[in-house]
Amino acid sequence: MNDGRIHGEMANNEALATNMKFGIVVVREFEEFVDNHFISTVNELAELGCAPQNVLVRTVPKLHDVVIATQFFAEYTDVDGVIILAPENRVMGMLSLMNGVVQIQIQWNMVVAIGGSETASNIVEMIAMQNDMELNAPENVAAPRIS
Repeated sequence: MNDGRIHGEMANNEALATNMKFGIVVVREFEEFVDNHFISTVNELAELGCAPQNVLVRTVPKLHDVVIATQFFAEYTDVDGVIILAPENRVMGMLSLMNGVVQIQIQWNMVVAIGGSETASNIVEMIAMQNDMELNAPENVAAPRIS
């Protein structure tokens, strides 16, 4: 069952995030957190195979702005997932904000990760699972031919 793609590992010598695009929402309100995690998040995505041009970064002033910024990524770009670069406990503690994020995830079928540099491998793993499940969905798998 483990095909080697768990936790950002390589599969068939190909990086998992090679064809993935990511949006990163930087929350200026958490300047120190961003300073500690931004570069390492981008580097981790690169180590997982994501090309630098496939990372789109947008900055918002306050935490409550992340929902609309995530919506903009979903509506106006072709990113596979969005990383909200902010302390996870602060985001998770705001029920209305989390409700907005969850609604975007469901409406747009888009993976959203919240936190610091650890989110890179998490989001890649979730998008890989989504892509694998989509590829193997019954409507995408050819039925065996009976002659």
